[in-house]
Amino acid sequence: MASAVAFGLVFLPGLALGQSTMPLPELDSDTPALLSADEVTYDESLGVATARGNVEISQGDRVLKADAISYNMRNDVVTASGNITLIEPSGELIFAEYIELTSDLKEGFIRDVRALLTDRSRLAAASGVRQGDRETTFRKAVFSPCELCRDDPTRAPLWQVKAAEVTHDQEERVIQYRDAWLEMFGVPILYTPYLEHPDPTVDRKSGFLAPRYHHSDAMGHGIEVPYFFTIGPDKDLTLAPIFTTEQGLLMTAEYRQIMTSGEFSVSGSATLDDMTRNGKVDKNQFRGHFFAEGEFSITPNYRASFDIKQSADDTYLREFDFTNDRTLTSRGTVEYFEGRDYGSLNAFLFDGQRAQDDDEEAPIVLPELQYSFIGEPDERGAFFSIDAGMLNILREEGQDSRRLSLHGQWEMPYAGEMGDLYRIKAALSGDLYWGNDVDKVGEDVTPGPGVNTQDGFAGRLFPQVAVEWRYPWVSYQEDFAQTLEPIIQVVASPEGFNDGDIPNEDSRDVEFDDSNLFSLNRFPGDDRVSSGSRVDYALRWTAESPDFGWGEVFFGQSFRFLGGSDFEAGSGLEDDLSDFVGRVAFEPDPTFRTRYRFRLDKDSLKGRRHDFSASIGPPAYTFTTQYTLATLDDTGSGPEDSEEIRLGFSTQINEFWSAGVTYLRDLDEDETRSYGGQIRYHDECFDLRLRAEREFFNDRDLKPSDTILFEVVFKHLGGVSS
Repeated sequence: MASAVAFGLVFLPGLALGQSTMPLPELDSDTPALLSADEVTYDESLGVATARGNVEISQGDRVLKADAISYNMRNDVVTASGNITLIEPSGELIFAEYIELTSDLKEGFIRDVRALLTDRSRLAAASGVRQGDRETTFRKAVFSPCELCRDDPTRAPLWQVKAAEVTHDQEERVIQYRDAWLEMFGVPILYTPYLEHPDPTVDRKSGFLAPRYHHSDAMGHGIEVPYFFTIGPDKDLTLAPIFTTEQGLLMTAEYRQIMTSGEFSVSGSATLDDMTRNGKVDKNQFRGHFFAEGEFSITPNYRASFDIKQSADDTYLREFDFTNDRTLTSRGTVEYFEGRDYGSLNAFLFDGQRAQDDDEEAPIVLPELQYSFIGEPDERGAFFSIDAGMLNILREEGQDSRRLSLHGQWEMPYAGEMGDLYRIKAALSGDLYWGNDVDKVGEDVTPGPGVNTQDGFAGRLFPQVAVEWRYPWVSYQEDFAQTLEPIIQVVASPEGFNDGDIPNEDSRDVEFDDSNLFSLNRFPGDDRVSSGSRVDYALRWTAESPDFGWGEVFFGQSFRFLGGSDFEAGSGLEDDLSDFVGRVAFEPDPTFRTRYRFRLDKDSLKGRRHDFSASIGPPAYTFTTQYTLATLDDTGSGPEDSEEIRLGFSTQINEFWSAGVTYLRDLDEDETRSYGGQIRYHDECFDLRLRAEREFFNDRDLKPSDTILFEVVFKHLGGVSS
């Protein structure tokens, strides 16, 4: 009986491995086998032991069932017949009508085999033969990972593979198909005389990947034929030539490697192309790109990473659909972590891809050093924080600057007897600069002839003290809770401290809104500070109810009572009394979410900025919209007018089908920027996607273009995309 168990434990899993992730187990002779049957007989003259009627043999977590199992000791052959079922520990179920196996487990035969694998995939074959301990061959095999129709299980699955012969080579760990058809809904659609792929025990193996079809105005029609090289267990290389009708050969490649301390990848492309520059066509110009990224753990407290992005010209990446980034940012970083300490050493290189970008003006950050520390709160909840930094910015042409900075802050929360809440802050910032060609008036990084510029050192020591007060009034009723909270903050600091001798690199784009109303420094960086003394005030109301959901209203303003303005006209902060800022949010239930943020002119209440977003509807039909408006102030100052709206609709049609459309329009220019749609079918064994989009952006040789993506993925087999 031990050989019968061996047959079920080794031979049948070997057969099923041809289309599943089941490993080939070894028989554990130390594990006892238990036999139960209605009848057990032994024919001494023939040397045959037979178990009949509800035969069940179990060893460990494996169970073999059959109507009859016999062992011929003279021929050393085990046979099982009738309603054979093998239950594997991993969950696979294997069924057959007849099995014959030598006791050394190297030769065997199985008839009418069927298997239900752990991922619900199904395998069936008329017969199977095991030769030696290397190969298992199925005859007239059918495989499909698709679920059968619930209403009519006799119907053909969505797709299946039928092959005259399927061979699993356990030594080479490959599966080979001969005379195979791919069928969809029972209809043959694709034939191949031979197909080979790694078996499920192989994670990576050299070979061709699924081809991909390309089409664009720049490339014309093209076919991508990637080949995957397994260089070692820790590294691989993919070469993917793209043969196109308009550009000829476009070569792409990607190298990846994993190490004990981290991982990195390198990718790139190259081609020869005709380029139009200033109305002149340059023949056979080299075009290409180089990307690299990686991350490494140096010690438990130190980590290093890099991200490099370079392109031969500004429009190449967008024209050939590698990326739509308007600026390529290359970075190198070393980080330090320990407790509440954090430090980083960074280097940055920027490469603008738009027509108006001047690479000679682009900053080269080498290096940027940052350190942050947050102390433990004391018994009153007070704590210290320290931020220190060093920055060196160079340019091929224009302003260079270096900065040493040290910022310290002490903060203490306090709760009053009436339930009002206080937060006291005291901060001191010290900055030392060394600049060349610093524009003292216009802050232009490339000041022209005759502009008053400054070379040399500049610095400041800037203190700030702030007290914030909040008094939340809370009301609870049966099914309704609301909070009304006035907020007042007084900030005191000396005026000035934004001298023209101090270069401005990181504090140029100021956006005053509800998120920074109570910030000590409303500039986005450290080169400029919010000097003078002011009072910030706002009123916040929130409400929540099981019947009406959740809502919020926030409305605030700031008044500067000491010092002049540090902000440009149009920012909303140029006068002593600021513009009004606020937000309104309403979420009656998870299927309805809206948020509106705004800035209103303090005198006319005219909208200077509006941001509105909404998502309405369940997954079956969801509408989304996003509207943005930014306008000049009444004096014509501030950023240029911009107004756009983005609309979207998505629907989960049923369990498997989904679709969606998007639309983007520039309302200020009264022009459509892009529109598109997609439809997708996704189930347990098949994924189909179709996406179409048209963009109307223009940039030198980039013209309005159409994009169509078609992708089909068959589970276990791979896919084809275009």
